[in-house]
Formats: sequence, structure tokens, C-alpha cells
Amino acid sequence: MLVFLMPLFFLPFSFEAFEFNKQYLLFFLVTISLFAWLAKMILVDKEIRFKRSPLDIFVLAFIFIAILSAIFSVDKGSSVFGLYGRFSDGLIGLLSLGILYFLITNNVSIEKEQETKNLPADRQGKEQKAKNKDASYSVLSVPSIFKVFLRSVFLVVLISYLTLFGVWAKLDGLQFSVGKFQIGLPVVMQQSTFNPVAGSMEGLAVFLAVIVSLLTGLILSGEKKKVIGTLALIFLSLVLLIIIDYTPAWIIIVVSLALFVSVALTKRMFKEDVNKLLLPLLLIILAGVFIFVNTSGLQTLLFKYQLPKEQVLNQSTSFLVGFKAATENIKSGFLGSGIGTWHYDFSKFKPTAFNQSILWQIRFDRAGSEVAEIIGNTGFLGLLSYLILIGMFLMISYIFLQQNRGGLTLFLTFLAVLVGQFVYYQNTILAFVFWLILGLSVVNWQKPVKEKIISLKTFPELSLIFSALLIVFAIMILGGYFFAAKFYLADINYKNALGENRTQKLQTAAGLNPYQSQYKIVLARDYLSKIAAENQKAADQRDQTALTLDVHLAITFAKGGQVGDTYIKGATELSPNRVAAWETAGMIYRDIQGVASGALEWGIKSFEKAITLEPANPVLHTELGKLYLISADKDKARTEYTKAVELKSDYTDAAIQLALMYEGENNLTEAIRQMETLAANYPFDAEVLFQAGRLCFNDNQIDKAISYFEAVVNLMPNHSNGHYSLGVAYQKKGQTSKAVQEFEKVLELNPGNQDVQAKLDQLKK
Repeated sequence: MLVFLMPLFFLPFSFEAFEFNKQYLLFFLVTISLFAWLAKMILVDKEIRFKRSPLDIFVLAFIFIAILSAIFSVDKGSSVFGLYGRFSDGLIGLLSLGILYFLITNNVSIEKEQETKNLPADRQGKEQKAKNKDASYSVLSVPSIFKVFLRSVFLVVLISYLTLFGVWAKLDGLQFSVGKFQIGLPVVMQQSTFNPVAGSMEGLAVFLAVIVSLLTGLILSGEKKKVIGTLALIFLSLVLLIIIDYTPAWIIIVVSLALFVSVALTKRMFKEDVNKLLLPLLLIILAGVFIFVNTSGLQTLLFKYQLPKEQVLNQSTSFLVGFKAATENIKSGFLGSGIGTWHYDFSKFKPTAFNQSILWQIRFDRAGSEVAEIIGNTGFLGLLSYLILIGMFLMISYIFLQQNRGGLTLFLTFLAVLVGQFVYYQNTILAFVFWLILGLSVVNWQKPVKEKIISLKTFPELSLIFSALLIVFAIMILGGYFFAAKFYLADINYKNALGENRTQKLQTAAGLNPYQSQYKIVLARDYLSKIAAENQKAADQRDQTALTLDVHLAITFAKGGQVGDTYIKGATELSPNRVAAWETAGMIYRDIQGVASGALEWGIKSFEKAITLEPANPVLHTELGKLYLISADKDKARTEYTKAVELKSDYTDAAIQLALMYEGENNLTEAIRQMETLAANYPFDAEVLFQAGRLCFNDNQIDKAISYFEAVVNLMPNHSNGHYSLGVAYQKKGQTSKAVQEFEKVLELNPGNQDVQAKLDQLKK
């Protein structure tokens, strides 16, 4: 079930439909399988059988280091569960995959079970008795798992083609009733990038590159059955890759197949039929061509639109951030910042040059490659253990490569997955394939695998102890399922908060999963929006009681506090090293200065903490500068504005604030000079033009002011302040009819505004 469902599984109920649900599927089916295996040995077979391989110790070492990394993590919540929105980088997922590896090595055989139904009756009985006596007998085999997996892959390819040709989008209105419920096609399936493997076409492309290598291995290994079907699946996968046009996917095919061909020639694996190597050589040439040929134009030609591109962090920045994170201190050198904490690494160590890219406002929660992420998250100790694990696997696989045809396919697939870890991050399905191939390869080796047997039949006391332990383990699993169900319900409420009763559903989500800082951050910002909406009302119309409560709750969910008899942990307490939590706290304190004492001081502290976590962010420096200016500390304000401009020379908000500081010092001439320079450099920035117009108006340069305000409303027709200021300028110029038109536009944008209405009535008289 796991092998078949993992590539296909998604659910529309949670906020993120793919990784979140695949992680749940992995956790549930692995724990059920583990319990079934243990129960069979303890309660049925009455003996403990455990197969050991040379790779086991290296697998356990890597997992052990990951556990230590999580214990000493800068964000323990993300390390245990995975960062919200990504989910595949947590310790629970890694432990599930590690258990999957041992389930495979202990319960999968190298060949299919022998068919007995066509044998004579007496022979069938003997065969069945032999199976019953052999407690290690399994119906699972390497070929049968491959067969199930490839059926799943075929469905993935089929579903992806249906997406590209708009079949799911055309079924948008298809609904039917079941009792009181209306059931229709999930919204996620109507997206142009929908595929069940990942949330992007780039993730699908990397997966398909691995599959092409796997299918090539099947053909090279002499799999004559269904060879036409295998070639057809290769062809369909290649066409999809051409349409998606993702260069790293082609690199995976070229490098993995080139490495394999080199090994095959070195070992003379095909000396009797060297023509078999024509297929991988042809694929290498084809993929090599498409590395340099841009085929994205096919998307417009075939589908009349361009597929959205996933923004993946470039490799140079990924490895730079990874190495900086691993060298932050002694602990980081050994164990990194913690498994699942790339968001911390990127925010703290991203280079200043990154601010010049168009992606400068994105806080990447994943590296551009799995290897870079391992360096940053688990340190050099984690990297070393991982490289040793891979090195041992490749060495043993090389030795046993010609043992049987399955070894060749597994080796080639593993090479593709490994190359993929250098050019793309690891999502759930790629991690699953990695550990699946690792386990199946150990089964395929056979010879280095030894079996340890502990009989419980002669020691009933030992059997009783193991049975008791099994019961305890069952209770632990059920406890895990209980919390997993609560957390899933929390995410359903979080997703539904996009609709009606937003605040109530966010509160329910935070109550069901009080350990998730993301829910607290969004809930705090929701209360902040309520505060802003209330403050926009006239003073005599505000609900002061509701405003006070909203302020208290916003602070509570951001920083923690008492609500009734319950203490609620805020986002900054749950994730003290997450920049978004401190940024949210700073925004709240910034906006409640007028209604809460001490808010200015706490706002400054919050932004200062955010800057220590993301020192290269010009926005944070600018916001801190604004608060310093309010507190009359002009020198610190100027320092922060200057720092922001140094970090990003074209960040106009900081440049505007520097110019406005001259206005505060009554040097209007210099303020205008700087603002007009900005306006000349950024003629399409509405805020720059507006401030230039305002300064000119205050200096009685009315004609200049009018030209700037007119430019503002031409750029942004719904710029309310632009229309109002233009109306005031027209009024001062004596152009009353034009002023009336501008104020009427302001009233249209702000219905019921009494001040504007009074101004308009006065002008009309």
C-alpha cells in the first residue's frame, strides 16, 4: 500500500495538500507495518528474527546524529515535525523512513514466491508446509515491489497529462450530492501545475528523471516481459520532461547514466551484448541536448499558457548558507542548526548580494540541494555520516552489481536519486525512493546479510516480557495517532480560516495544535488587522472594550500571555529563533503605540531581535529606524536607514525615510532635493512621487506638487491620499471644479468619510 500510494497520495482537506498528507501516510502505514511485524514474531512465530547487514550501523549512525541535532536545535518544533509548509524535513519523517528501511530488509525477499497452485495436490501440501515452517517466508519481493511502484508511476504520468491538457479544469463544475454534502473535484486539482507527486512541476520533473533511470535499468537487466510497456513509459516521461523544461532533471539523467555506463564499461558487464548500452547512451545525448535547449515555448504552443515556475534557491547561495551555518559555532560545526531549520540558516546567513535578486523578499525554507541542507542542518558530523553511508552503499553495490538483474536496476536508480540530491531539495517522495532503494538493495545483496534468531518458545518468561512490551508499544502508537488526528483537525481549521469565521477557526487550530507557531503568527496578525480596522473608525465610533481585548490577544499570541485561567505560549516562545515570529511582534507593538503603554519600547526590542536573526533584511532595519525616530533617537534612526540602503541600494522606503529626516530637521530644501533625485531614479514608484509632491506643496511649489500628484494617480488610480492631496493642491491653485472631482473620487474610495464630505460640501458652496 505504501509503495503504491506514496507517489499518488494527496488530500484537499489540509492547507498544504501534498507533503503534509504524504507524511501522514508514511507515519501511519510504517507504524502499522512495524506493529504487525513485531506482533507476528512475538505472538505467532514465538521467535525474534532480525536480519543484519553491513549498512545497518551507518543508517543508525546517521539517524542518531539527526536525533542529536534535533535535541540541540535552534527550533525544536520544526526539527521534530518539520517546518510548517514544507513538512518533509522533520525528525518524525526521517525516523519513519529509517523504520521503513529495516522493515524492507527484514520482510522482503529477493525473488517472487513460488507458485504452487499448478502443482499436484500432494506437492502443493508439501510446499505449503515448508512455507509455514519457515518463519522468514514473505510474499513481498523486490520484483513485486517494483511492479506495484511502476503501476503507481504510470498513474502519476497519466494524471499529469490530464492536468496539462486541462481535463481537470474542465471538470470544475462537476458535483454530486451525498446526503447533505456536495462533493466535487478538489480545487487543488484544477491548478495548472497539479500532479500527485509534488506541489510543483519541477518536483515532478526530478521524480521523472529518477524514473527514467529506473526504467532504463529494467531494460538493461534483461527484463524482457513488458519491454514495450517499459519503453512507452520512458517515452511518456521524456515528453513530460521536455514540456516542463527543468534543467536539473536533465542533469540527473545525464550524470547518473554517464556514471553507470562508466561502471558498466569498467566491469565489462555487457561484453556479450554491448549493444544494450545504446539505450543509456541515446538518453545521455538526448538529455544533454535539452540541458541547453529551451523548450518552455511548447507550453504556450500546446496549452496557450506558461506553467508557473517554482522558485528554487540557487546552488551557490545554498552551499554558501549551508557552510556559514555549519561554522557559526562549535555546536553547529558538529550538529548544525538542527534538522528542519533551513529557514533559520537562510535568514541569518543569506549574503547581502541576494538582496539584488528579484527573489530578495522570499524567505526560503529549503535549500537548492539536499546536500547543502544536510551541511547547514546537521553540521559536518551529519554530512560525514551521510557520505559514509552513501560510500559504503556504493562500494558494496559495486561488488555485487552482477549478482542478479535486480542489482543493476537498483544501482542505477540510486545513482539518479543521489545526483538529484546535489541539484534539488529532498521532498517526501524523493526521500521515500532513496530509503526504498537502500532497503531493496540490501535485500538484493543476500550474502552480507546475517540473521539473528531469539527463540521465545523455550523461555515463556521472555515471551511474557516481550508481549508486555508489545502492549506498551501499541499504547504509544495509539497515543501518537490521537495527537496526529488532533493536529490534522487543526490544519483543517487553519485552511478553512481562509473563508468565513476566520478568527474563530484560527483559534480552534491554535487550540488543537498549541505547538505550531505558524498558527499563532497568523492569529496574532489577524487580531492586528482587527485593531487597524477599529482604529480607522472615528474616535466616537470605536468599541474601546473590543479594541483593548484585540490588543491583548494580539500580544498574547505573538509573545505569550494569560487569557482567563490559561497561559498561552506565543509564537516567539514556541519558536524563539524564527524571524517571522519576532517580526510579527514588532508589527503589533508598532501599530498599538497609541493604545498600549510601553509598546514603543517592546516594538524596538522585537525588531532588534528580528534583525539578529535576519541581519541582511533592509525592511527590518527600516522599520526599526522608524521606531527609533518616534522615540526621538535620530542618530540610531539614521544609522538603521543608512544600513538598509547599504543592504539594498534600490530599497526606496529607506531612502524616503532618510530624505524625510531632513524635513524633520526643518531642512526642507535638502529633503526636496533628495526626494526629487529619487523621483528621477524611480519614476514609477508611487510613494516616492507622492512624498516628492507633498514636500513641494509644503514648500509652496504648487505646480510641481500637482505634477507629482497627477503622476501618482495615473500610476495608481485608487491611491486615496494621492487624490486627496491633488484636490488640496487644486483648491490652493483656485481650480475648484478639479478639486471637487478629486474629493468626490476620495469619497468614492472611502464611503462615509465625514471629513472629506465636509470638505466637498464647503467647495461646492
